[in-house]
Amino acid sequence: MAITALTSRARDLVAILRWRTEFASAMARALIKRSVLGKVEFVGITGSAGKTTTKDLCAGILSGKGSVTKTQQSSNEPAMVANTVVATRPGDRYSVVEVSGGEPRAMNWPLRLFTPSIAVVTLIQREHARSDFGLEDIATEKFRLVQALPKDGIAILNIDDPLLLERGQHCRRKVIWVGRSEGATLRLLECQSKWPQPLTLKVKYKGEDHTVVTALHGEQLALSVLCALAVGVAAGMELPDAIKSLRKLEPSEGRMQVVAGRDDVTFLRDDWKAPLWSLDSPMKFMRDAKAPRKVMVIGTLSDYSRSASKLYPQVAERALEIADQVIFVGPNAYRATKKANGDQLKRLHGFAELRQASLYLREVLRPGDLVLLKGSSRADHLVRLILDRESPIACWESRCGKSQFCTQCKRAYDFSNPATIHSDALSAASDALPLIPNVQGRIALLGLGNPGGKYQLTRHNAGHFALDTLAQEQGMVWEQISLGQVSEGVIQGVQVMLVKPDAAINHSGEVIRRMLGAEELASAAVVIHDDMDLEHGTVKVCRGGGDGGHLGVRSIIGAYGTQDFQRIRLGVRPQGDDSKSRRLVHQRLSNQELQQLTAAFSSGLQQLLNQLQRHEASLVVDAGA
Repeated sequence: MAITALTSRARDLVAILRWRTEFASAMARALIKRSVLGKVEFVGITGSAGKTTTKDLCAGILSGKGSVTKTQQSSNEPAMVANTVVATRPGDRYSVVEVSGGEPRAMNWPLRLFTPSIAVVTLIQREHARSDFGLEDIATEKFRLVQALPKDGIAILNIDDPLLLERGQHCRRKVIWVGRSEGATLRLLECQSKWPQPLTLKVKYKGEDHTVVTALHGEQLALSVLCALAVGVAAGMELPDAIKSLRKLEPSEGRMQVVAGRDDVTFLRDDWKAPLWSLDSPMKFMRDAKAPRKVMVIGTLSDYSRSASKLYPQVAERALEIADQVIFVGPNAYRATKKANGDQLKRLHGFAELRQASLYLREVLRPGDLVLLKGSSRADHLVRLILDRESPIACWESRCGKSQFCTQCKRAYDFSNPATIHSDALSAASDALPLIPNVQGRIALLGLGNPGGKYQLTRHNAGHFALDTLAQEQGMVWEQISLGQVSEGVIQGVQVMLVKPDAAINHSGEVIRRMLGAEELASAAVVIHDDMDLEHGTVKVCRGGGDGGHLGVRSIIGAYGTQDFQRIRLGVRPQGDDSKSRRLVHQRLSNQELQQLTAAFSSGLQQLLNQLQRHEASLVVDAGA
């Protein structure tokens, strides 16, 4: 056990050293490159929202004055800033750099790598609801970009943000104020974006009114438009010329980006991130839009202080006031739908797995539909709903952790990856007949695990191993059926059905629902799974509760919309090992550990059978057992 813990710590240390080496290398290359970029003017852009759109619009406008290098996508962390500096060419006129600045000392390294001649701060919002780094701290850190300007540098600030107004009024550099408030250098007078018409602004500059027609959608992008036009003015362009350059610029990927499908369904991608405070604008856009039917797909929300159980139903209620169909996707989808009733049940749907949402949308979307995708790229990757309609994709992984969009990921169409399910037998229909007929008095023991020889006898496959051992002891024979393996027998007078879903463990929910049907989970089934919170060799039999971070259990909760089902939780964490779960789940068990696991499962199963016998086949077990 001690050797295992030491090995895990060594791996963690190697990972940290590798990251530090890569970081140091990026910084060194950027510092060397910076020495030959003396003629390049740097435009630094920060803020709590709108950075990427502002950056892309700025680069588009400035390209009319010369060659431009810009930050790729939303790569605004220090190492990515270094990569942007390295990518900048000595012959470039401008380098437009997006910088985060949302954490303590976040500006330290970026400001060593470049000195901005133009600095933009869009607005200040709390980056993380539960963070101790408050609004004042965020404003102070981001404003360091302005303080780094040379004496002839120009700051572009949002006059409508009180934290920026306060700091800008004491700034010793030239400031171009943008916003609606009186006193703005570039003042927004009117703003309208009603689908299918694009975002159109009326602005005042030096006493003259100007109409700005864009190729963008959503009033929330107006601030980015103003900032980009101000950058053009700061760079010496006439405002009409900057407006003309902006008219043809497309939105940044995943920021109110319109994607027209070949079947006349229009998707509106706002799927880069989804803090709670960012919901208002796209909801307003959908409310004002003119479309035959409106559909909203909502993924994982972030940065909220309320409990998820209260928040998601409230968001669902707001969405139902606007859209004809509302679909929630992810681990909290069941929370969004649990209070629905009446007509809402026909219009509100929740899917733990994105693949199921994709199958459902195939059935219900019609020509002319306007579909908003609002979620987090890192958590949801909702763009797969679009990709799969054009050409079936391979990867339906939940929370892969990659911050890039799936449009740039090779795994999207990599059908050799065993971590995803490709069964054509899956159906989005909730009323499909179960593959395993219901039998009165029989219980189903569901063992969770990953199919395939490479995962056998690993900690994450404890559920599979437990059932394999039980079947061998009882002389029960496995039978292969669609979507899994089953074996039926009688144990201590109780009729049981052993079930191993033939799907990746993190995608078990909908497969189990298809195998057992919509009702049997709560009334006559027991889920057997590994538990990294319990020491190896221990067992806990309980009913209800959360998923404890187990994505397979989370998938089941999402598929059935309830936590009310029986579990046998098998401890698999090595004694004294505090490694992260992801480093342990695919670790193979020793012979001694397999024996301990068998004993623990036998004990848990006996507890369950004793309860059944005492309570006439009832599955109700005290949650504290």
